[in-house]
Amino acid sequence: MKVTYFGYYLLNADNEQKFLFDMRSFLKIFCKVDNPEFKNKFMKKDEHIYLVHLKGDIFLFLMTRNKELIKKINPADISISEFLSQKEQVSFASYLLVKEDYFGIASTVLAPKVNVFAEYIDDLFKKIGIEIWRFKARAILHQATKDEAFIFNSIIGKTSIEISKENSFFQDLLNVISVNTEDCHDLKSIEITIKPKRGKNIKEVSGKLLDKISDEGVEKMILKCKDEVSSQLLDIYLVGKGAVSNHIDKSQEDEIPALLENKATGNQILIDKLKEYRSDESFKKDTPDDIVRFNDVATWSNLSLSVSQTR
Repeated sequence: MKVTYFGYYLLNADNEQKFLFDMRSFLKIFCKVDNPEFKNKFMKKDEHIYLVHLKGDIFLFLMTRNKELIKKINPADISISEFLSQKEQVSFASYLLVKEDYFGIASTVLAPKVNVFAEYIDDLFKKIGIEIWRFKARAILHQATKDEAFIFNSIIGKTSIEISKENSFFQDLLNVISVNTEDCHDLKSIEITIKPKRGKNIKEVSGKLLDKISDEGVEKMILKCKDEVSSQLLDIYLVGKGAVSNHIDKSQEDEIPALLENKATGNQILIDKLKEYRSDESFKKDTPDDIVRFNDVATWSNLSLSVSQTR
């Protein structure tokens, strides 16, 4: 399962100022609020959406048609695998690792994605009367060099390259299948993918392919790489910027929280790119008091019914 990383910040819609603000306390206390009626008001089409705190900085972001879910399951009392095995209750779930100014999200195909999470937080702000604030997510992007991809201790896996007509190798491939350039005016590009046998390293083959292809007319160049020392599996973008990511084994659900933490702390590219992200001078360091007050569970308890029911 792929984990993709995003920086996040809060935007004041009145003055367009951007604030770096740690959302962890806010989210954890919200998850503790015992108000099923309020939490059942968050919808995406016909699905109910719930945010559930699992442990530490790990959350589950759920979509389900069963609005009784929030009443019946307390993940603090059962394991993650038991929680997800409630198939009649849980439809689709994403894992969230939320840190002070970034988060990682790991989603299955039909689980709610980052855009739904951002909309959910904005809807929550609106329902508690602080609708001037917007939750914004920005993908942490990286473009590597060939040297970074082919470091001594890296294992190279699936390699994908897309080339346009401007690349000389494009014509070489057409010659192999006896096609003239004039016969393919509707052809935009050619994509080449080479894949290793399971668990094998195609570093040498991949390197020779990349050396054969000139830089001109290359639309996309992506390699799956693993560092033998840290066992980090990464998508390395040599052309174009891609979101910094990791891969985790989803077969053992109870291990996923630890994997999410370990993968993030061990991803040097993520660490370096977060330094760049935090250096953005447009970010304010001030604390938005009208959000901070919701870091106290008493504030949630004192919400009036009229505010709770606001859509």
